[in-house]
Amino acid sequence: MITFIANLRVPAENAPAFEDLMAHVTAMTLANEPGVAYYAFAKSVEDPAAYVVVEVYRDQAACTAHGETAWVQESIPKYLSLIEGMPQLVQYVSPGQEPVSAQLEEFT
Repeated sequence: MITFIANLRVPAENAPAFEDLMAHVTAMTLANEPGVAYYAFAKSVEDPAAYVVVEVYRDQAACTAHGETAWVQESIPKYLSLIEGMPQLVQYVSPGQEPVSAQLEEFT
């Protein structure tokens, strides 16, 4: 398994658009990508600007395929325009699994 946890900040005025966008990406991902074991986002109960996105892929191929979907390609520039700065992205892998490259900067 390959897991990404992204911590990010969303200004209050962008929260509704961000949540709508992430709900769309989540629904499309879970409905169309069998290689995705888990995909969700959540908002902090203590800090209304803090969000987390958790993505779990079965393998490298599933991770790559996710990044190549139309809904992800279309959503990343919108996502980046709605958040403050860049997400703090941490990757975890199952023992023996190779890490993968994640490049959000190319969309800015």
